[in-house]
Amino acid sequence: MNRFIYNVFLHTIAAPIMAAYYLPRIALGGKYRRSLGGKLGRLPADFDQDRLRDLRIWFHAVSVGEVTALTPLVKAVKELIPQASIVVSTGTETGQARARESILEADGFLYLPLDFPGFVNRVVKTVRPDLFVLMETELWPNLIHRLKVSGARIALANGRISDRSFPRYKKLKPLFAQTLAHIDLFMMSSDADEQRIAEMGAPRDRITVTGNTKFDAALGRIPSQADVQVRRMFDLDDSVRVLVAGSTHPGEHEIVLDAFTALSAKYPDLILIVVPRHVEKAPLIQSAMKSRRMSPALLRSAVDSGERRGDRRVIIVDRIGELFQIYSVASVVFVGGSLVPRGGQNIVEPAAWGKMVLFGPSMEDFREAREILKRVGAGIEITGAKDLTARVDDILSDPEGYGKSAQTGRREIFKHVGSSRKNAEYLSKLVNTT
Repeated sequence: MNRFIYNVFLHTIAAPIMAAYYLPRIALGGKYRRSLGGKLGRLPADFDQDRLRDLRIWFHAVSVGEVTALTPLVKAVKELIPQASIVVSTGTETGQARARESILEADGFLYLPLDFPGFVNRVVKTVRPDLFVLMETELWPNLIHRLKVSGARIALANGRISDRSFPRYKKLKPLFAQTLAHIDLFMMSSDADEQRIAEMGAPRDRITVTGNTKFDAALGRIPSQADVQVRRMFDLDDSVRVLVAGSTHPGEHEIVLDAFTALSAKYPDLILIVVPRHVEKAPLIQSAMKSRRMSPALLRSAVDSGERRGDRRVIIVDRIGELFQIYSVASVVFVGGSLVPRGGQNIVEPAAWGKMVLFGPSMEDFREAREILKRVGAGIEITGAKDLTARVDDILSDPEGYGKSAQTGRREIFKHVGSSRKNAEYLSKLVNTT
């Protein structure tokens, strides 16, 4: 398989499928409308190429999670290479919003174009990066080929090959080996990721393990007085116990609600704050509550509007960008994407606050953090609603004992800070060899 066959597949099979998926959603719901032009190779109106200096570094992060990991890396790179202009692209609208809010060092933002030669060539020709940095694993053959032809150096940062994607990548090794040969440096998150990228065809002499910048991201942005602000926002007393269910997916909302209902009999003052991974899923949680004859929840958006309708015992956060601060008020945390096969969501963030963290068995995307927290007793793996209920009960019954374990977990997480600086140093050397 080569890039020619890949492009035949793109134009004859993938393009009609994407059109059938995206067009109805754009027309009927307005979703993807803001990013459509960017996906087709158009730059945003506020992208001013004239303000870019001669040395240009283009970073790409798919969505919110990757942007979070990218933020401390860009800061570290800017400190080492202050003369560089920084361009940041994302794949999603939520990621774009987070990037514009958090990456203050950037000189321009854009959406990554779909991997069709015409779209890709137009953007690469305009941005003209000296260095292109992919976060985690975004292997786009046409984009990477065009960047290499343009003379750019290419690096992979926070490299991670998930359990789910690895078998697929291995099957497509002839295509990806060709693409990987264009990448100058692979900075992988762990030894396991190093081995996997090598098995996919990456040249071993270009691979190094530098850790995960998500540790830096969590520990470098702990705001002061966050707990006071969150409690004031939701009118929560200091003594109230709070179960935070963060980044939950469909299939987990129901489990969390059932566990909360069971726990409420023993802990009538317990508050549940649910933060779905995708805020547009909030109505699904409301529907699940209605089917269980629970009182309507208080929506975060209602707090903004001043209406404050709903029972404050269950709060649904239908706003992006607030989960990290909300973890500050938790008595115990459940992190989603883990009781359904999604690979898990970020357990480093609640651990950074010194919270006990519960999660399901699907934690492939955070293997290292999972093992660290489990080893010191600050993270507990659960299997379902009954297990979630029992473990939360244990933690609420012994806050002092579990609090010590959670603080140990926080200290262990702190030991893994520094990946951003390591990555930045490697990127600085790569730029200096151009």
